[in-house]
Amino acid sequence: MRVTSLIVLSHALIGGSGFGVFAVPTVGGTRDCIISDRDDVLLLDAPGFPDPKNAQHTLAGFQSYVFERQMDIKPVVDQVTKLFSMMGIDIGNKSEMVTQRLKLFAAKGEEGKTVELEVDECHKHVAMAETARNPTAGSMLRNASIGHCGSAQLAEAKVVLTPKDNRSISANVFISPNEGFGVISDIDDTVKVTEVLNTVAALKNTFLEDPKPVPGMPELYASLSKSLDSPPFVYISGSMVQLYPFLRGFINSAYSESNGAIFLQNFTFVDITSVISFLAGGDILDYKLSVIDNIHGMYPNKKFLAVGDSTQKDPETYAKAFLKYSDFISCTWIRLVDGANNTAERFEAAFQGVPPDRFRLFNDTGISSLRNINVARGDC
Repeated sequence: MRVTSLIVLSHALIGGSGFGVFAVPTVGGTRDCIISDRDDVLLLDAPGFPDPKNAQHTLAGFQSYVFERQMDIKPVVDQVTKLFSMMGIDIGNKSEMVTQRLKLFAAKGEEGKTVELEVDECHKHVAMAETARNPTAGSMLRNASIGHCGSAQLAEAKVVLTPKDNRSISANVFISPNEGFGVISDIDDTVKVTEVLNTVAALKNTFLEDPKPVPGMPELYASLSKSLDSPPFVYISGSMVQLYPFLRGFINSAYSESNGAIFLQNFTFVDITSVISFLAGGDILDYKLSVIDNIHGMYPNKKFLAVGDSTQKDPETYAKAFLKYSDFISCTWIRLVDGANNTAERFEAAFQGVPPDRFRLFNDTGISSLRNINVARGDC
């Protein structure tokens, strides 16, 4: 079935139902700015970097989302089940898995909420900015000081809750100096099998299956973690941030020796067609470049190895970043995925202006040999 017909099909299903289950997050009733037991908080793992105004202090790039704790997920699951059925996808006994993966698509964001954090390793209490209004109600992005962290490479940021609230909500802060090496990595079809070129398979891999790593990539990243002296790994995906718990669990499990902060697109998706459009290869070049701009602002003196694949726009994205920042993107590795545009003409155009010794194309049989490349010495 063609991707365009899938999108038309999902429009018809959702529009005809009279219920926009994937509506842009709506604003819950604003009670006050304090996080109560009626609220829930999604706090994303954050990169930690030196404060340019005070090198003894660390800043963290926090992302959070505050939403109503009680939500009605059933309409979302029902609509997706109908859509999948019309596409020939049988949920079978996976309804509980589908419900968990879809949970945040039903969330109602709450504006005007302030998330407060405690970072014990750095002896710091952090009060974040208030959460945003529509169309991204409940979301918050902020670089905040977490204090003096000494030699700590990992800190835990814990959400401050009311005394009677016994939940534990926290995120990691991956602290790294403004020197040495780091790794920027895509997720889908770079480190995780998603099959974005096959929309039905991609939907199954996203909502119905346990995630699988690309064979050989966990070992490669573990090797890089050693050879580059514990670099920060920063994962950038065009996927929707509603899937963060799923993707974080995958990275922490399959890439435990190279886990790190994950950057995903914001809570602005209108309906399931947005998911289909992404999985069909939506253009996310500008989004990824904006995240790389932020990473450069955090670590202007670091050098990064950038790893991606050929299904979407990773070659073009990393090449543009190299042309903008030069040695900040020290090396680019692109996994060649079967069925993608892997022509010489494509890569010649994508890497125009980039020295040929600054990028490498590899297929799956060559993954293990990448461990022999001395990236720290400047090889690529």
